[in-house]
Amino acid sequence: MFPATRHLILASASPRRRELLSQLGVDYICLPSLAEDQPAPPPSDLLDHLPALPTAMPLAQHPTLIAWRKAADIGSQHPDAVVLAADTEVVIDGTVLGKPRDADHACAMIRRLAGRAHTVLTGLCLLLPSAATTAGVLYDGRRALFDLVASQVYFRPLSDDEIAAYVALGESLDKAGGYGLQSGGAALIEKIEGSYTNVVGLPLPAVAQLLRVVGMTTPVDPIEAYLSWLRSQGKEPAPWPTQP
Repeated sequence: MFPATRHLILASASPRRRELLSQLGVDYICLPSLAEDQPAPPPSDLLDHLPALPTAMPLAQHPTLIAWRKAADIGSQHPDAVVLAADTEVVIDGTVLGKPRDADHACAMIRRLAGRAHTVLTGLCLLLPSAATTAGVLYDGRRALFDLVASQVYFRPLSDDEIAAYVALGESLDKAGGYGLQSGGAALIEKIEGSYTNVVGLPLPAVAQLLRVVGMTTPVDPIEAYLSWLRSQGKEPAPWPTQP
């Protein structure tokens, strides 16, 4: 276990991840990482410890691997801190849909998702000082814990006019798959199977579990944190059965 005073760093520039983590009641600071744009080869044995992918996709785009890169980048600068990183990918037919290049690309992505189910994967990495705990796997003098959360998202059938109207809102270009559940993109969705907060970008139950493994308590239960976040966004709980 590590002392309660040890700093927690969220290696992310995402405002949604910051909002969600804050709802768990933990103290942290936020330091974005550029490692996603400057990928370095992982340690040779790291791939053996990544969570199994539930759907076909290129291994190089494994969300937990990308999360590890972000955590390792920030961890190298702050060796005494606990670093949490996440990466979210949208996958359909074995293809990873990243952030669209422009509005036309966003329309094409959403057209591909319309009337179908796709998978949203969030990889998590919690990087620890090596002396802090025996949990996790040791890499480069640091211990790492991994997780991977999958949700199935079902889009309703959409007309070209509906797709164009959504993309015109201007929120597509910085989001994987070209849509955001937390904003106008919710109107595109018929239902979600699995974690709702996973689709937003930070699956709260999985994060709370990783923190508990190393003795870090989350003052707010993940379910209440999820509901509190919905209230902060002026939203009601999903009309279909879902998890936080």
